[in-house]
Amino acid sequence: MNCQRLAGIGFAAAFVLALPIAASAQEADGPLQVSNPILAASIERLSLGSASWRGAVDAVAVTGRRAVLITPEQVQTPIAAGTLTQVFPLAGDRAPIETVLVVVNLELLQKLSGLPVTAADFEDDVDRIIAHEVYGHAIPLLLSGTLCADPAIGQSAVASCVIQRENVIRREMRLGQRDDYRRESLASARRGWQ
Repeated sequence: MNCQRLAGIGFAAAFVLALPIAASAQEADGPLQVSNPILAASIERLSLGSASWRGAVDAVAVTGRRAVLITPEQVQTPIAAGTLTQVFPLAGDRAPIETVLVVVNLELLQKLSGLPVTAADFEDDVDRIIAHEVYGHAIPLLLSGTLCADPAIGQSAVASCVIQRENVIRREMRLGQRDDYRRESLASARRGWQ
């Protein structure tokens, strides 16, 4: 995925939401806050299908910390054009990290292949992205303050922390294992190459 490496951006304390987070009733006080129905449906599928996901979300719930899932139109500071996802840990007055913003560009995901994408492929891709960004990046930041990094240049994707974590969820959800760090791990992108 085209997720900006967090090591280079520092904490995004000035990253301001353009819209209030109007989370769904079931997620309003929980560790995952989301107002977009597509992202909320993905959270629901992951919660139903993955014991590892549920355990990690429960562990974050105990801390009182949260991940806020949003789309690009919900932020004042735009993400770079062509960026599919971006994670922003928000620094408060004190450590540890209390909130992590996860921005998902659903419009770009829908345009990746240039071809019609089935609803099932699109849902699976959203689940893959959320597994990577939330389970792979946001939850480790919220639990330990430690970045579970994307693959370093020259590093095998499967040797990276984030891909190992993502593959746990992919395995439980039967979404296929990821062995590279390209967009072609998404069904939508693969359709564009066929």
